Amino acid sequence: MHAALAWEHGVLGELNFPVAEDADIVVGTNWRRRSRPLAFAASLVLLIGLVWQVGLPVMRKQAWVSQPVIGTVKRSSGGQLSVSGIGVRLAVGDSIRKGEYELTGGLSQLVFENKVEILIEAPARFRIDSAQRLALFEGRLSAVVPPEGFGITVVTPNAEVVDLGTEFGVEVLAAEYSEIHVFKGEVEVKPREHSIEAVRLLTDQATRLDDNSGSPSGIAIAPDRFLRQLNEPRLLYSKRIHDLKPAAYYRMRPSDDGLTLIDVAGGDYHGHIELGSMKRSPFAPGRHGNALRLPGPASEVHAIVPDYPKATNHVLSVVAWVRADSRSRWASIAKNWAPDKEGQFHFGLLHDQGGLEVQISQPDGRSVQAMDPESFPLGEWQHVAFVADGAQLRLYRNGMQVGSVPYPGLAPPDLKPLGIGAKPAGVDQKRVRGPSEFWHGRIDELAIFNHAIDAKTIRQLFETEFRDGFRVDEAQLREVGLVNGRGRPGQRADRRRR
Repeated sequence: MHAALAWEHGVLGELNFPVAEDADIVVGTNWRRRSRPLAFAASLVLLIGLVWQVGLPVMRKQAWVSQPVIGTVKRSSGGQLSVSGIGVRLAVGDSIRKGEYELTGGLSQLVFENKVEILIEAPARFRIDSAQRLALFEGRLSAVVPPEGFGITVVTPNAEVVDLGTEFGVEVLAAEYSEIHVFKGEVEVKPREHSIEAVRLLTDQATRLDDNSGSPSGIAIAPDRFLRQLNEPRLLYSKRIHDLKPAAYYRMRPSDDGLTLIDVAGGDYHGHIELGSMKRSPFAPGRHGNALRLPGPASEVHAIVPDYPKATNHVLSVVAWVRADSRSRWASIAKNWAPDKEGQFHFGLLHDQGGLEVQISQPDGRSVQAMDPESFPLGEWQHVAFVADGAQLRLYRNGMQVGSVPYPGLAPPDLKPLGIGAKPAGVDQKRVRGPSEFWHGRIDELAIFNHAIDAKTIRQLFETEFRDGFRVDEAQLREVGLVNGRGRPGQRADRRRR
């Protein structure tokens, strides 16, 4: 209105209108003045948050370090052990203190000041309160308790396990159950619900407590689920294998990195373990000490030896202890064989029939096969072997010959890799194929010889019991220097042990 009148009377130029930019400047200046305290407060909150985020782990670490030492990390096999909440990774020789821990991979063996040894298998979460008390939230452990550790207690979500001089295992599946297995001695299991009566377990007894009822229920003991040692025991069986001078020998001792399959024959023809989709350690209790754990085609766990000494004189022998949990198609024990090229031998189960079989490749490229007419037993350790003696290919199971076929000779050693628990990769019809024909079960004490082993020796190997947990004839032990004439460890064995 004023603008219209001014225009009409010719005085528009004399009017002063406020400039919009100046108004914005005024408003902006006032806003900045008012927002400075808010910005300062926000920055202060952010700074406090950063200090808290960085400083809290430092304070927790200082608190953990200030705790007295309870024990040490004795051994590890691919173990990824850390102190929860502070980012401290522990290696062999590091101290163990009061606190919460997490094992995300492999195996870790702890030894406490009271000489109690705890072997923990990942994945696991646990808390150590003292050398006499720890809590297992999730995972699997085995304990060896000497007299100095009598009374050590393992707490689970629904029970307290009190040692009374024993070797035992505990497994906790979070929000489902706890299991206690006694391998030797005695433990008392006290349910967390005080109205439920405690139960005492003796050697070869086990119980389960589910999270719903909390009441113990007797179950079959399962020693094959709990790894109890990381060292391979000194055995008469392994002594006899060494005496036969193997070209390669895999005792399945857990390696430090958890991924190396160690050749103990002396040639260092080590293998590499492919874990596939498996989260657990590839090592498990075996027929003699430890074994290679192979869950089958679903996980594709296997080992590959890039190269090993091949037979050059047309004779070859392979022996092993194996356990099959199912008969997967063409399941592999050990194969120097690929999709595009036949190597020297193909040892495992026959297609879908599931009997033990072996194939060897001849110089003309054709193969011959010996097989067991019976299906391979499931869930039982079996001693398996084959011998190509230059004229006859013989197949053995549990010391008995189960198949035989003549052959004119052995193919030259043109294929390098050896697959253990699977057939190695190769090219099939111009397509690259990965490892296949996976074993489902376990393989232990695999030995390869570039000479023929006679039937009597195969039988003796099968009948040889191992020292830990089984009776062994003392005359046999004296023969190899493992005991002296009074039935105690001899000096020869002691010298070798050092």
